[in-house]
Amino acid sequence: MDRLNQHIKYYNEQLNVGHIQKAYRGIMEMMSQLKTTWDTQYPETPSGALYAGYMDMTFISVKPSKIFALDLRVSIVYLHESHTFEAWLIARNRKIQSQIHSQLKDKKLGKYKLTELGPGIDSIIAMTLDEEPNFDQIDDLIGEIIKKTQHFISDMTKLVR
Repeated sequence: MDRLNQHIKYYNEQLNVGHIQKAYRGIMEMMSQLKTTWDTQYPETPSGALYAGYMDMTFISVKPSKIFALDLRVSIVYLHESHTFEAWLIARNRKIQSQIHSQLKDKKLGKYKLTELGPGIDSIIAMTLDEEPNFDQIDDLIGEIIKKTQHFISDMTKLVR
């Protein structure tokens, strides 16, 4: 059986190497810059707070007015383990998530598919934005993520209206 002290010991050993802190700081700085860039370019579609997560995911949610009125948002998510970025259509709560999921079940979703609902699942629809992000080219990465997220928002707005 795994013991927490064993995990913490390994964690401390890895921290002493120094890569984890540098990588995590870089991810957080990139996500913060993404949030700032988004808010500057799209003030009519504000973003929420940066959620740092537990080294599983880090995200910001944006509030496009046409879907925000339906208690929906779009999250731009960095998944640490898979090292990918995704856009998620999310709801304010589980009840709304279930309602929207049911409404979309019989619709033609084109290139999208519904996420299987379950405990800990926040997305209604998820789309990969970048499978191999290059953090050495932050401005290009942010530009590509924003562009693809805008397309995703447009598509989701059409689907839920």
